[in-house]
Amino acid sequence: MKKRFLKTILPVLLLVSAVFIIGSGCHGDPNDYSYNFWPDLDQDGFGDANVNGTMYRTEDAPADYVRNNEDCDDANEDGFGDPNNSGVFEVNFGDPAPGGTSYNNADCDDTDPMINPKADEIVGNDKDDNCDGDIDFFEIYADNDGDGYGAGNALAPPANGVHNNLDCDDTNPEVYPYAMERDNGIDDDCDGITDEFI
Repeated sequence: MKKRFLKTILPVLLLVSAVFIIGSGCHGDPNDYSYNFWPDLDQDGFGDANVNGTMYRTEDAPADYVRNNEDCDDANEDGFGDPNNSGVFEVNFGDPAPGGTSYNNADCDDTDPMINPKADEIVGNDKDDNCDGDIDFFEIYADNDGDGYGAGNALAPPANGVHNNLDCDDTNPEVYPYAMERDNGIDDDCDGITDEFI
């Protein structure tokens, strides 16, 4: 009995005592710990499954990194749909579009997440970055509600603003082209129709 006490019971008692005296070691702010983050280039909330994660403290992680690696195609899903690839899904009014899809077909290059109607035109790259039909040319418009869509007349350079004037209500950040239409009596997606469901 004495040998059993010395070999098993005493070490367990010492361990339990140490935990109560010292603590479990799991205290502190979770932001002080480092976690794996993955790049989310297409900004869909899912990290690139094809690359290794990088350790960051939460507050130090780059803006385009997330704590999951569930995206099998991180160069797609920029929020704008491909006009050459559509489908019909059964969803409830107001539900988000099923994964990998969008409620619009406004993308002029669905293989590049940096090209879409909300993107800034980059002069000199020979691409229509903002899908407005013009290559390497843009005008600046005021975006008073901060939703990424401008309205009104072009501003004189070097004004700050956005590269489109597609917003039908520049006082409401919830109303802009290609937004999800909701049952609220407002034309949320700026298509001229109120409370329709596509």
